[in-house]
Amino acid sequence: MIDRPNIVLYPKEIIKTFSDPKCYEAELKVYNLNLPHVPLLLSHGKSEKIGESLWYISTQRIKASSYMDQLGFDSAHLGSAIADFHTASMEGHKCICHIDNQPKNIILCGTDYYFVDFSDSREDFPETDVSHLLLFWAEEYEYTDFVSIAAPFLDRYQDQIQLNHQLWTGCLQQSIKRFDKRRIRHRGMIPSVQSKRNRDWLHDIV
Repeated sequence: MIDRPNIVLYPKEIIKTFSDPKCYEAELKVYNLNLPHVPLLLSHGKSEKIGESLWYISTQRIKASSYMDQLGFDSAHLGSAIADFHTASMEGHKCICHIDNQPKNIILCGTDYYFVDFSDSREDFPETDVSHLLLFWAEEYEYTDFVSIAAPFLDRYQDQIQLNHQLWTGCLQQSIKRFDKRRIRHRGMIPSVQSKRNRDWLHDIV
C-alpha cells in the first residue's frame, strides 16, 4: 500500500503526517540537511493515535504555484537551482535526488524556485534526477518548444555539474521505465506522440 501523507495548510506553515516511517525519514533527511531551494524545517516528531502511529513534519509554507503553470518560466534558472540543490549534498558521484520531481513538486515564487515533497528522495546519480525531470517536458511540449527549454536548462546545469555520458545513458533508460510505469498507473496514459522524438534528442544530448 502506498503511503499518502495527509497535508494541512496554515498561513505560514505546512504540516504533513505519515503512516510509513520510511517516507517520513526520507523526507526528514532532506529538510535536516538545510539544502538550497528547500522550505525551512520548523518541527517534526511522532504522535500516537489509538491503533496507529503517525509521524509529522512541519515546514515553512511558500505561497507559490507549479512552475509549469507560469507562462515563460526560465528553464536556465531552474537548471541552476537544481544544480545548487545537488551540489550541496554531493559525495563522490552521488547526491540527494528528488526523484518525484513532477511539476507540482517544483514551485516558483517570483523568480525563486523551491522543491517540495521528498518522501521518494534518495542518494543517486544526478543523471537520474535530471533525466526524470526532462521526461515531463518531453511529454508536454512539441519538439521545437521542448528543445528551446531543455537545451538552456542543461547548459546552465552543466556549468555547475558536468553530466557523465555513460551514466546518463543508463539513468535515462531507467528513468523512462519508471516514468512510463508511473504514468500508466496514475493516469492510465501511454507516452504522447511527440514524446518519442523528444526522447531521441535526450539520448544524444549529453
